[in-house]
Amino acid sequence: MGNSKSGRPFADESRYDYVAPSPNDSRSPCPALNALANHGYLPRDGRNITPEVLQLVLQEKMGLSWLAARTIIKQAYKTVGTDGLLSLSNLSFHSSKSIEHDGSLSRLDAALSNNQQGKFNQERFNKFLSFSKDGKFLTTEDVAAARLYFKADSHANNPQCLWNQSIEKAMWTEAAILLYILGKHGRVSIEDTKSADEPSYFQENTQTVMQCRTI
Repeated sequence: MGNSKSGRPFADESRYDYVAPSPNDSRSPCPALNALANHGYLPRDGRNITPEVLQLVLQEKMGLSWLAARTIIKQAYKTVGTDGLLSLSNLSFHSSKSIEHDGSLSRLDAALSNNQQGKFNQERFNKFLSFSKDGKFLTTEDVAAARLYFKADSHANNPQCLWNQSIEKAMWTEAAILLYILGKHGRVSIEDTKSADEPSYFQENTQTVMQCRTI
């Protein structure tokens, strides 16, 4: 995957057109990863992904550093990998050691959603957007305030809330990735943030989103 005669990963972009997933394809709570599978950068069925393939795609198509990608991958395969492989739907697995965690910006906690923590929640997402001071952009400070709010909310209202140092680290890593991929100069527009949680955004903008990676 990603091989070409030029030797550059994904050089022939004509091979990576959007194809809608079938009902049997494996998909994750993350719209960006799902879009990468819909375009074929990851296996289109979302199954049996090796860490090497995921590392390449996270670096080349999401613009993550080797270390950031490696940190995410190590935790994912440690908790939900099987024989060195994982499927995207595995990433919905909820535990004190998993990538998926309570206190999300756009998903309800597992215990408060009948274990439907992988599904987008519009009300919660609207609350996240409300942290914008000007209604146009979310700054680094706005995103940090939202993260702290949802963390406190989970601790106060979810008796089964799972939290530890690893989850705390994941919380801030995700915030940084959001600002890095969609943001410019330490802020991300409300419109881009809204679109980013819609599959159609990544379906149509897998290339252009990589042109907006400057914090």
